[in-house]
Amino acid sequence: MEFSHLFFDLDGTLINSKRGIFNSVKYTMDKLEIPENERPKNLNPFIGPPLRKSFMNLFGMSPDEAENATIFYREYYKVKGVYDFDIYPGIPEVIKNLKDTGFSISLVTSKAEEYAKLILDSTSFANCFDTVSGCEIDGKRSEKSELISYTLSKLNLHPNREVLMIGDRYHDIRGAKAIGISSAAVLYGYGTHEELHSEDPDLFIEHPDSLLQLKFIENR
Repeated sequence: MEFSHLFFDLDGTLINSKRGIFNSVKYTMDKLEIPENERPKNLNPFIGPPLRKSFMNLFGMSPDEAENATIFYREYYKVKGVYDFDIYPGIPEVIKNLKDTGFSISLVTSKAEEYAKLILDSTSFANCFDTVSGCEIDGKRSEKSELISYTLSKLNLHPNREVLMIGDRYHDIRGAKAIGISSAAVLYGYGTHEELHSEDPDLFIEHPDSLLQLKFIENR
């Protein structure tokens, strides 16, 4: 397969944001006074999917309760959590190489767009991205299919198989399929191999360097 546009997820694909996200969730649980025995042992489900949906799924919250939890979460996240991440080894070099090859590169994340821009602007490869797409602070445009459509619109593109969504969770693959673009699952992020294989993406990416094997469409 050959591609022209690469849509990258953020958490678990370009950066390891676990510390910042987990500390923000723990802050939220403290604010809500959730007993220790009712707190989930595994917080990985918070990485990737829309935030409000994660609160509803893991804690059985109503939409209003999830909205309140999100407000608490962002009290901590916007001050400390947003900057508490590590870039996966090799990613800066890989992104710059892909840009030099000729790919159009965009960031497509369920994270709030203003936070995604803060994170990207703190990296050495921010200028490689043609556009950044995330949800609105109130949660609108948080589903991956919506974000992909939003990004295609900004780039004046129709859905096609030359566009590749690259992410580490099931919703990245499902969103790409729903819109009609290609999909690639990275295996070094937060999604399990079982989760990702069950979604049947077009490609699997073992580690960041594997992205250099993507082929750019030339002489179209």
